[in-house]
Amino acid sequence: MRGLIWLTWRQHRWPIVISAGLTALLAVFMVLTASELGSMAAHCAAPNVRCTQAKTESVPSHATYLMNAVVFLPVLVAVFWGVPLLAREFEQRTLPLAWSQDVSRQKWLFGKAAVMVTLVGAMATLLAGLSEHLAHQYRAYTGESLFDGTQFQAGGWLPLTLALAWLAIGIAAGAATRRVLVSFAVVAGVWITRMVLMPQARQHFAKPLTLKFPFAGFDDASLSVDVGRSSIPNDMSMDSGSAGFYDSHGGTHSAAQVMRGWCSDSRTDIGTCLKNHDIVGKLSTFQPANRMGTFHLIENGINLGLFALALVVAWYCVKRTRTTVS
Repeated sequence: MRGLIWLTWRQHRWPIVISAGLTALLAVFMVLTASELGSMAAHCAAPNVRCTQAKTESVPSHATYLMNAVVFLPVLVAVFWGVPLLAREFEQRTLPLAWSQDVSRQKWLFGKAAVMVTLVGAMATLLAGLSEHLAHQYRAYTGESLFDGTQFQAGGWLPLTLALAWLAIGIAAGAATRRVLVSFAVVAGVWITRMVLMPQARQHFAKPLTLKFPFAGFDDASLSVDVGRSSIPNDMSMDSGSAGFYDSHGGTHSAAQVMRGWCSDSRTDIGTCLKNHDIVGKLSTFQPANRMGTFHLIENGINLGLFALALVVAWYCVKRTRTTVS
């Protein structure tokens, strides 16, 4: 095993060194940004102090960039750590020599993978803990929900399990395609697919709840507040700007039916239109904040499942590889 550790260091020392430096740099910036956000939140919470507390301000914007960086890093782990482990060896035709030594091909694969998992796990653990703290400080100042995409993925130790999953996916892609550039394309395709599908799937990890918000009145001022009202802060809103409505008999009506159908005529007063159709309030569908821990567990489980599956795929491809070694 000591020989495999030394071999892994020799072959991958530059990605290891660069990743360690980048981890340290991100850690410092996250600590400083979280501290500054915490101070700003405490200042704004003081009596008789007015703050805009907008997420577009300088410090919250920096926090968003840092959280996005942590969320995006796992795909770089796949590209620069996972893919070269086998794809580069296949392209350079060095595997027959490596597997002709005293170490079996399976031991060679899992030995080198274990070293990478340990290093990636250590760096990702540090960043995951700091990004969790940063996300909470970001919410404390801006009031943005921790269920929002970036904040959600930056918390709950997701950066750790994502990094491990994408490391294994990169290894599997390299084992299956045996070409570095093709493996990059596979990783990119899987990443894009996950980015599109996971936010949709996340909304349905549990049955959503629906609240009714009755209108305070039908004048313009009341409706401008009530129609724009969303669910309780820190929940995962599933309205997507098209919350439904309900009438006095409890019947529900979609936003398209009400706003783009019955009340679409700009010449008609919106309040009068709603009254004429007996619309008395707005619906809001959401996942409550108390489910966030469960959702994080589910997604972490999915990531670890992908990690294990990808390693099995890599092992199978290596086992089936034909070399000059019997």
